Amino acid sequence: MLWLIPLFLLVAACSPQEKEPNSLRISLNTQPTTLDPRKAGDFVSSTLICMIYDGLTRCLPGGGVEPALAEQVIISKDRKTYTFYLRKAAWSNGEPITAHDFEKSWKQTLSPPSPCGYLFYPIKNVEKYIHGKCSMNEVGIWALDDRTLHIELEEPTPYFYSLTAFPSFLPVPAHFEKNVYSGPFRIEKIVNQSEMILVKNQAYWNQSQISLDQIHISIVPDEMTALQMFEKGELDWLGGSISPLPPDALDNFKDQINYIPNSATTLCTFNTQTAPFNNINLRKAFSLAIDRVEIVEKVTSTGQIPAGTMLPPTLSNQKIQLFDPLLAKTLFDKALIEMQVSPKTLEKLTLYYKPGQTEKRVAQTLQRQWKEVLGITIEIAQLDFKSHAHRLQNRDYQIALATWIAQFDDPISILGRFKDKENLKNYPGWESLEFVNILQEAGQSKQREKALALAEEVFAKELPLTPIYHWSSPSLCGSRIQEVGSTPSGGILFERASIR
Repeated sequence: MLWLIPLFLLVAACSPQEKEPNSLRISLNTQPTTLDPRKAGDFVSSTLICMIYDGLTRCLPGGGVEPALAEQVIISKDRKTYTFYLRKAAWSNGEPITAHDFEKSWKQTLSPPSPCGYLFYPIKNVEKYIHGKCSMNEVGIWALDDRTLHIELEEPTPYFYSLTAFPSFLPVPAHFEKNVYSGPFRIEKIVNQSEMILVKNQAYWNQSQISLDQIHISIVPDEMTALQMFEKGELDWLGGSISPLPPDALDNFKDQINYIPNSATTLCTFNTQTAPFNNINLRKAFSLAIDRVEIVEKVTSTGQIPAGTMLPPTLSNQKIQLFDPLLAKTLFDKALIEMQVSPKTLEKLTLYYKPGQTEKRVAQTLQRQWKEVLGITIEIAQLDFKSHAHRLQNRDYQIALATWIAQFDDPISILGRFKDKENLKNYPGWESLEFVNILQEAGQSKQREKALALAEEVFAKELPLTPIYHWSSPSLCGSRIQEVGSTPSGGILFERASIR
């Protein structure tokens, strides 16, 4: 059963062509995997969750955050204690939003850890609790009273305040959990799992600043279908990571396209916990056999950058070896000898990928490039979004396409997920004691930047996954819409939109 989706909401829809006076019409390329902030980890779910829930802070267009449910924050001199004072605000049912809602939600995110549970590691004893080394009572999250939330950190963490705007930090009600919202909008209808109607939340503390009365969301998996809807005037906005534009059609919209800054990277992840990709030379061979320039110029064709660094370029200077077919074949042959297998054995490998024209074409290109360079033909298979995520999080795969995103402007936003091989976002299941020790020693020391660079160097040398391209997300905005903002990580701020 989908969280927050009761049967009585499945009612007849309005025609998509009907234009509400103050209604924004957008599409998603898949259903959200969850509407629970404690479990969210993908682009689509996170975008929707930020429309219907509020946190201590809220993202600003272009970067940074502003106060939201937290009216004031007091930070201690050693910058290890944050005391948030909540404003008077209510859930959509009129019940007050309290610090207890935050305490309960954040602690539930850790029990068991959500896909983004590692983002809570700066908080005192969170990492120890997740590894069973202390009790929940020792975790540094306490509601002192209804409107005071007290947080203790392990060490000064400059990005912690910004983290509180991230979906995993948005609370659900402590007193009950279903169909009650704190954000600018609330869900009014869900139609046959193909449409959603959001309406303005009249109980929202800042509702006077919300221009839209309604957001009509169509679930459109096919990229060309979504583009045709935009051309017919049935959608007001299209693009980004939630409704990608088909590369083949972009030439027709050169003068209309806006490129959204994005800190996302498409990559190929290897399951390092089992053969054959527990062999480092095989991982390196597959990486060196990828012609990234061909992929971005002839396959994606939407402004992507060939990934010459492990992390997004704004966070990294650590180069990786790029296309080198001769070295790739040499390492491939070496790996075969080390594993005592024949090339034919590896033709049983399957590369999994998510739905979407671009994903399919990238998978087909990798299949051809590996055939041309390594001489083997692997299988490729498309999975629906939920099945794909499930396989990655449970390491039920050998090789797969995936995407990660730097949620905040610090290398630890990516590197942090690899401190623990059990982290659901550690898709390769990779672990390195050297890597972990470097991260732990880095802390907030004066040598932190050098330590993080060294950790990334270890990561790049071990190559548990290989980046293919860094994103640049094209979007189209209809003439009747204005003020659709975005964040540096590629998040779309639809709540700030208005009708001309």
